[in-house]
Amino acid sequence: MSEMDKFDYIELIVLDLKGTTDINFQVKVGEILRRYYTSINKTYEMPNSSGGDDKNDGWVVEDQLFYQIYSPQQIKESFRKDMQKKYLDDFSQLLNLIYNHGKWGKHLKKFVYLVNTIDRNLPHDSEGYFKLHCEKLGEKYGEKFEYEVTNVAYIRGILENMDIDGLRSISTILRLKSIMDFNAISAKTMYEVIDGLSGMIQEKVFSNVEDKSYDRISSVKKIELNNLTEKKVEIEKMIEQLDIVEKMISTINQDLLYSDKFNRVKGYIISTYNSLSDTLSGTELYDKLIGEIIEYAEFNKGLIIPCKLLVIYIFDRCDIFEKDEHIIKEVTM
Repeated sequence: MSEMDKFDYIELIVLDLKGTTDINFQVKVGEILRRYYTSINKTYEMPNSSGGDDKNDGWVVEDQLFYQIYSPQQIKESFRKDMQKKYLDDFSQLLNLIYNHGKWGKHLKKFVYLVNTIDRNLPHDSEGYFKLHCEKLGEKYGEKFEYEVTNVAYIRGILENMDIDGLRSISTILRLKSIMDFNAISAKTMYEVIDGLSGMIQEKVFSNVEDKSYDRISSVKKIELNNLTEKKVEIEKMIEQLDIVEKMISTINQDLLYSDKFNRVKGYIISTYNSLSDTLSGTELYDKLIGEIIEYAEFNKGLIIPCKLLVIYIFDRCDIFEKDEHIIKEVTM
């Protein structure tokens, strides 16, 4: 089991938020914002919701930045209109309390309307509803307000600016760390690796720069040993291009958020191979394994080649399929 990195914590927290509704979403977002603003020496206050929040779900004292946080129990057909109505009602009432009743410093600079859209994007705002009403309210109070309508992506951005200790603290407070599968891999991660590899293939094809050759580990005997003779030409051609995979690995290892990305992908492929090899062998096993990886590039069959390169790289490193023991001894001596 490997240690969690920033990517793990961020994905875990964001996924949990998307599945949370009503007051629980507001409380969790508030905890995240409070810890974030504390880390940058600012004050985030969150009114006690049980006593009525007066349309203020939280505010940053130094910035006069106010949050309204909305997470419906389900996304209905009327979601777009519901979202607009809540924005206008809450923003209007908040401004009334600030400017007419002297609450919270008697001034507002920015209003952030943070909505949990669960697994969807924000509804379109082609008519400029939010901007229009922000400007109307500004005219009413003789002010020019900033506004932002956003979703959990806003919290993701905040989390990316926190250090790993802060992320650990948040995951502990939200009681999330214990449910994390350290070795899990998301479809997004697999696709990013496949897509990145595809980009490097294209770069190599159209570049005049000579890449260094790949130091092969396996031998032709491994192909024969695993009854893959009919795939021999394909495998040999792939092995000649494995310097592309090594270049890709070097690049993604520089990802500060997710330093273990390739090892997760590699572990998934090995695990899939181990499962399939219980009932399959030879060409059938080879094709099925590649088919499982290609599923992550659904509707984009132009990514078949990078999928195969991934499998062949792990094949050549002798992590999958039966090893040619003679060659392995020579390599390890």
